[in-house]
Amino acid sequence: MNVRDESGGAPTSLTGRSRELRGLRRDLDAQEVKLIQVSGPRGRGKTALLAHGLAGRRALHFQSAPLPGQTLVNDLTELTRGTLGEVPAPRRPGVLPFSSPAGEWMSLLMGIADSLEPEGEPLVLALDGADELLGQERRLTEALGEMMDAVRARELPLTLVLTCRKPDSLDPLVGEERRLGAADRSLNLSPLPFRAAGWAHGGTSPRDAFLRWALLGENPAFLVHNELISEEAASAVHRRVLSPDGDLWDAPIRRLERSFQRPGRYAAILRTLARGPSDWGDLLRRTPGMESGGQLAPYLQRLEEEGLVESVRPLGASPKSRNSRYRIPDPFLAFWFGWVLPVRSAITGRSPGAAWAELIEPTLDVHLQNALERAAELWLRDHAEEALGAPAREAGGLWGGEADFPVTGRLANGQVCYGLVEWSADTAGMAVRMVRSMEDTRYGIGRESRAPLFFLAREGDEEIRRMVARQPLARIIGLDTLMGHPEPENSSPSN
Repeated sequence: MNVRDESGGAPTSLTGRSRELRGLRRDLDAQEVKLIQVSGPRGRGKTALLAHGLAGRRALHFQSAPLPGQTLVNDLTELTRGTLGEVPAPRRPGVLPFSSPAGEWMSLLMGIADSLEPEGEPLVLALDGADELLGQERRLTEALGEMMDAVRARELPLTLVLTCRKPDSLDPLVGEERRLGAADRSLNLSPLPFRAAGWAHGGTSPRDAFLRWALLGENPAFLVHNELISEEAASAVHRRVLSPDGDLWDAPIRRLERSFQRPGRYAAILRTLARGPSDWGDLLRRTPGMESGGQLAPYLQRLEEEGLVESVRPLGASPKSRNSRYRIPDPFLAFWFGWVLPVRSAITGRSPGAAWAELIEPTLDVHLQNALERAAELWLRDHAEEALGAPAREAGGLWGGEADFPVTGRLANGQVCYGLVEWSADTAGMAVRMVRSMEDTRYGIGRESRAPLFFLAREGDEEIRRMVARQPLARIIGLDTLMGHPEPENSSPSN
């Protein structure tokens, strides 16, 4: 999907966001919606989504930058003149003259409001990076509040869109009185669906699409369109990740440097988690430089706030349970911190192909096993109805004190699913382990509809095939089922 925004910027592509785009366009069309908040960590595609949502509309899409306040207000003034022309002097008595940037914000925003008529052409004012902008320009909140008071009181056709990194990141900036008022609509962008990401990276088959998702991740900012379709997933990694001039050569470290003043400790935690999910104690023991839980806690909190780490509990656990695990949700970050970062010095002395073959590929099955377990959980959560006849009510994992299932879930028809996952060709003993684990677990106990699921990257052994043949609810979920088919490119999602 390629469109050009009102500012005349280069066409951008949007993948896997049709639902979010339809929702944003619907909200922009609704006369009663005056304030929209779009949130998500860096790289989630907020700017691209906003550009597509604003295409064809009269809009001011202002992208904030870490510049002085005077420069920012001058830049928005020029953008306003290019779209609206000269705006009138504000009608509110006493607003002019102001010599400070705060006063100029008030004059400009009230002038924008006063340029509109209740039955006139709608306008969208989008402040991209509003959390950073309002954090830097505190008086801007007051000016926006004055403008929105006028918009609501006079029923002016203006919608204010604010993007930020966290859903609650604007709360401290609007104050106890919520100077801007609560958002009429809030949209929090999740990572790209794993299927959409795998195919969008240039996947040519279900296996290739899975490998691309597992090695290049689900961050919309890292998608490269018009990819070399003929090259294999490994070749894309050679070119983009293992070459010093590749676009992903040091992208994860750049991300940390943009988010944290001292990224070293954060990188150490990510390197530990890259090898697989860890509980608190294991993470503390295996992370160099961490000597106590009190020292570890603030780093983990910041990583969670930035969307780089997430904590999960086993299904059925109490919300207050401490039986949680931490993991890296984006498989590219896990691959980079766990398999690329530790051998970076050796990579520079080899060709990308040799570095892959000698330093990375020999142990890569560990990463691909972790990625397949994550994909299996996402499949059960989002796509179970395709193969099992009903959507999932819940999906996750089981561990601690009973059987260990990387994937479990309950379907809307009451069926309980238990999943084992294997990336390699060695599936011997999986059928026996499935039977024993289903007997040991308390999750789903007492239900007759219990479905064993085998998520396999390759064909299972004879024992698994016999079990599937004997039990009507048992299934082998291969990569074809897991990854589905590429969605057709939709150039104009309907409203």
